[in-house]
Amino acid sequence: MKLDGALALRQSWCAPDEPILLCAPVGTTNTGFDVDGLDWWGEPRRGIGGKALRALGTAAAAVTAGGPRDQAQSPPKAVVFGPGPDAIAVAPGLAVRERSFAWWVLTPRRMAWVRTDPEPPAGEAQPDKSVLDQVLGFAKSARDAFAGKDRFPAHVPVETADVVPVVEVPRKRITGVAVAQRKLPYDYTPGTVHVLRVSLVDGSGVDVVGGHEPAHAHRLLALVNGR
Repeated sequence: MKLDGALALRQSWCAPDEPILLCAPVGTTNTGFDVDGLDWWGEPRRGIGGKALRALGTAAAAVTAGGPRDQAQSPPKAVVFGPGPDAIAVAPGLAVRERSFAWWVLTPRRMAWVRTDPEPPAGEAQPDKSVLDQVLGFAKSARDAFAGKDRFPAHVPVETADVVPVVEVPRKRITGVAVAQRKLPYDYTPGTVHVLRVSLVDGSGVDVVGGHEPAHAHRLLALVNGR
């Protein structure tokens, strides 16, 4: 099993002296969009009705974006905002929103969107495991655990997933990093969250969701400042 996330980034993407300040998953349902011309899920809005749906956060908007969402769901890990779909932060956010393993990364040198999932060639579907296969796999893992077998034996190098950069933004294009509040659509709990807002030169950016308490966002700011 190859390790993903920050360990994979440190192994094959970061420079030797480049620390990771923040790393957030931004694929699948982990990202929301506050972008002119798009709804919350990154789909094009449809006329005047689309504006009303976006403002109200109704269930109809969820259906338009690809299916109804469960109410009282947990907040996303990040919210991409900007003046339009082609903005610096928005285009890469849209590029990875359907991927299972995608990450937004901030270092002292750059901000980036990367993916680490091995994508099948175009037109080639990933084989789905049946329920039986999953149960058998779980049973084998349980037997190995009871037998004292370690997935990562000592003195054996651990493989990490390959990192594929999607977009990288140099530090000079970041205009600000600060804590802020963001109101989420009605079907999220809590409805208002505290975020770390990373703003770019064109008015776009990323809100990394800290949590429902101000201290959560301030903790993210402290991490970015190396404290």
